[in-house]
Amino acid sequence: MQRRGFPLTRDDLRRIAYEYAAQIGIKHRFNNETKKAGYDWLNAFLRRNPDISVRKSEGVSIARSQAMNRQEVEAYFELLRTTLEEHNLFDKPGHIYNMDESGLQLNSRPGHVLAAKGSKAVSTVTSTERGETITVIGCCNAEGTVLPPACIMKGKNKKPEFTDNMAPGSILYMSQKSAYINSTIFLEWLRDHFLPRKPAGKVLLILDGHGSHSTSIEMLNFCDSNDIILLCLPSHTTHYLQPLDRAVFKSLKGNFYNACRLWLKNHPGRRITRQQFGQLLQESWGKSASNENAVSGFRACGIFPFNPQAIPDFAFAIADNGELPVPVDDAVPEKTKQPNSKNLRDPLPDKPERTELREEKDEPQPSTSKEIRHVPEESPMTKLLHGISPVPVLVQSAKKRAKQVASLLTSPENRKECLQKSLKKKPTKEKMMVKTPKSQKRKTMRDSSSSDEAEVVFAESSDSAGEEFNENECVGCGNMFET
Repeated sequence: MQRRGFPLTRDDLRRIAYEYAAQIGIKHRFNNETKKAGYDWLNAFLRRNPDISVRKSEGVSIARSQAMNRQEVEAYFELLRTTLEEHNLFDKPGHIYNMDESGLQLNSRPGHVLAAKGSKAVSTVTSTERGETITVIGCCNAEGTVLPPACIMKGKNKKPEFTDNMAPGSILYMSQKSAYINSTIFLEWLRDHFLPRKPAGKVLLILDGHGSHSTSIEMLNFCDSNDIILLCLPSHTTHYLQPLDRAVFKSLKGNFYNACRLWLKNHPGRRITRQQFGQLLQESWGKSASNENAVSGFRACGIFPFNPQAIPDFAFAIADNGELPVPVDDAVPEKTKQPNSKNLRDPLPDKPERTELREEKDEPQPSTSKEIRHVPEESPMTKLLHGISPVPVLVQSAKKRAKQVASLLTSPENRKECLQKSLKKKPTKEKMMVKTPKSQKRKTMRDSSSSDEAEVVFAESSDSAGEEFNENECVGCGNMFET
């Protein structure tokens, strides 16, 4: 169940133990009302099985669990190897960069605290119910050099106090629509923040498949003309393949929310606003965006030194166990499929047909499809447990969408494809004669004091209006990007 991505909870185990004992006819003192085994049995089970422990699991989306497979990762590392060889970057860690965004909320997050035993409620004062989200753009290279952070706030007017006490070299962008990054801001970041710090020669910039990174033909042409190679990671694999996600951003969020907690403690009764963001970010950024963390992030992702084996096997656990093998044995009688207590405890008798096969193994046997499909037979106990707690199998969604694979965004083929897509999305306005309503016509005539001349309105054809492209939507699963 753990390998499938559905680990059991303590209550699940207690329920399975009760149903298992009831079906095989074992006398027990379990609770018949809750239909669960007791906590004493659970503790004794854990003592008898020291290789099983209680852990806090981390949520992973269905898209991530299916996308993190060996085929996609091997194709990505092959593309990475080819790119590094073609541009002679294997021994140039200062020319290999990673860029990503993360969202920080202007609020503290309560954690584990010390409290009196028996307390009914343990509360921690926070700034607001849900603080404002500010996007932080981070970038570092395999040599350990970390660029100053760039931040995005929602709004139109940029006030000088918003950048107070920020780290030296930091920059702030204002976005009227949202605090998410878009193609315009990304191009400005490349031109004003990344390019002045870029070393001479070609550099490789590894990033995810967000729409702002991959759809603007102007941005792709800018990178190609300034020797910036953009390599896009496969969708939903950044939690293992992106250095900033592996070594910097988790630490950054923990240090930032801890700084928010200390600020609220030292300033009781006040809220955290944009004016305090620069100071809080500087305190947490200096601790998290260190040279050691940047270097370890590239090493853990197998980018530098180049090592595809750096990705651990447990990263592919759910994808490797995606298909549940179904045992095929037509000779099993119907009674065996619903075992009773007697045939569970007694050993299974040897089947005569299997004995005959062992005696005649010198004679050639014709191959049949039944022998090819044969899977080792499950024991009656295992079958019973599968009936009590079926093992889920992840299935592909019926809604098929485009799949984001690892690719070179600045390649001529990709830039040509993006140009063709951008030309198709531009709506061609058609002039249509539309008669205005009589009430609007009378109002226009009174205001302008003109003659009884019909008014002409130009409208956009419904057929030509294309769907608006959302940069924050994943092209692979359709869900919104999370920062």
